[in-house]
Amino acid sequence: MITTPDISPEKIKLTQMSKLALSFPSLQNAPGASPWDQHKLDLWATTAISHGERCTAQFVLSVWGHTTMKNCPWKCGPFDFVEAFSVWDDTHRNAFQAWIRDPRWP
Repeated sequence: MITTPDISPEKIKLTQMSKLALSFPSLQNAPGASPWDQHKLDLWATTAISHGERCTAQFVLSVWGHTTMKNCPWKCGPFDFVEAFSVWDDTHRNAFQAWIRDPRWP
């Protein structure tokens, strides 16, 4: 008899968030990207990282927390689309656009 692993909805959410985070090159080695841990990623995004890395973390955290500029709970600050696009390279813009074409929220 073949059994399939029991994958909980929570595990699926965490896996989807890791997949989103890892679609951005600047988060490949970021703490909290994989396995997903929003608190570790938020803390990392408050350290001495590049502007683009911070914008990327802010975006991914905004997806996780359904946050806006007005209700942002993250220490690293809210995501700003215009700011991010002004500093992201094409690879990061493409990753963002891929999410826009098929957005998923946890």
